[in-house]
Amino acid sequence: MKKFKLITVLLALSILAFNCSKGPVGPQGSTGPQGPVGPAGPIGTANVIYSAWFLTGTGWDSIAHASSYGAKATFDQVASSITQTIIDSGVVLAYMKGDPTTGLANEVFPLPYSVGVGFNFTDLWDFVLNAPGNIRFLYKSDSPWTLAILGRISFRYIIIPGGVAGGRMLNLKKMSYEEVCKLYNIPE
Repeated sequence: MKKFKLITVLLALSILAFNCSKGPVGPQGSTGPQGPVGPAGPIGTANVIYSAWFLTGTGWDSIAHASSYGAKATFDQVASSITQTIIDSGVVLAYMKGDPTTGLANEVFPLPYSVGVGFNFTDLWDFVLNAPGNIRFLYKSDSPWTLAILGRISFRYIIIPGGVAGGRMLNLKKMSYEEVCKLYNIPE
């Protein structure tokens, strides 16, 4: 009797399995209502501005008595995107490319950059944001180069508007040039 019940159950399951199959797919239903608007995300820094590499040429001003930020020479670059807001809450990074004394013509150095410490001379390049619309590059040296040699070095700046509270912006200054370019999709 138990065998008969088992065979009956198996037979019933087999009949169901063979007779039950999926039919054709039905038509697409209508689009549902729009969901609620979510909270706004944090303000980003999508408006990053960067200059092309530029040579300073003969634009350096020689300063005999190191009266401007202790510099031996300065070069002012017009940068209309450097606003008072950028100075107050953004980040400006500057780089130089090429160092005629080392033969590293395509090497990129973040500013400030110094060379020669411990070799009886020190050369230092830096920059300041001395006014909206301008970036001033500085050159200091114990044994200064000529203005013609300085004119063979390329410079570039990257402007990153503020918008993120806290120390995240300060970390940009610790990043390499390549990391900054990758983060903001800037062509090197």
